[in-house]
Amino acid sequence: MSGIAGIFHLDGRPADPALLHRMTEAMAHRGPDGAGHWTDGPVALGHRMLWTTPEALQEKQPLTDELGDLCLTLDGRVDNREELRQALEAGGLHLRTDTDAELVLRAYERWGEECPAHIIGDFAFALWDRRRRQLFCARDPLGVKPFYYHRDGHTFRFASEMQPFFQDPAVTRRPNLRLIGLYLLERYDDAEQTLYEGI
Repeated sequence: MSGIAGIFHLDGRPADPALLHRMTEAMAHRGPDGAGHWTDGPVALGHRMLWTTPEALQEKQPLTDELGDLCLTLDGRVDNREELRQALEAGGLHLRTDTDAELVLRAYERWGEECPAHIIGDFAFALWDRRRRQLFCARDPLGVKPFYYHRDGHTFRFASEMQPFFQDPAVTRRPNLRLIGLYLLERYDDAEQTLYEGI
């Protein structure tokens, strides 16, 4: 149960590293084994680490490729490690570590936006692709790992929990009255909304 968080200013203004730190601190309980932060212009990615596998002891996140063109923050576990490793190496990719984060980063490098189809496990991640100026986010097909997001006309924010969003003064705590009403009527059927408007 690690935690991820991030900010992407669609209007190009620089992301605030202090805000990112507040966001990851708001979910410190998800990752008592360490925190990592990375910023690049309009993008900031954060991570809270919880070591759950032997491979995780080597992991440092957010993780970048050698050129710094790709940066990943991952809350997840890869179950098809050997199969995925073999496919990546057969495609000419060199793995620097044996971590799940490295496997996911290299899977994106090989298959782009199709990479989640090659990963078996529980995961939620965000990956900044500097060359394409794109933030790619994905989660496992069963939705085991949480991934919340908030977007307005200028900024896209994401996190493993809702609490980090409220560290940003631009995000208001407005109750989602429609969803609350459906919940009270036991007709809650929208898995994409939360009890807060816009999240």
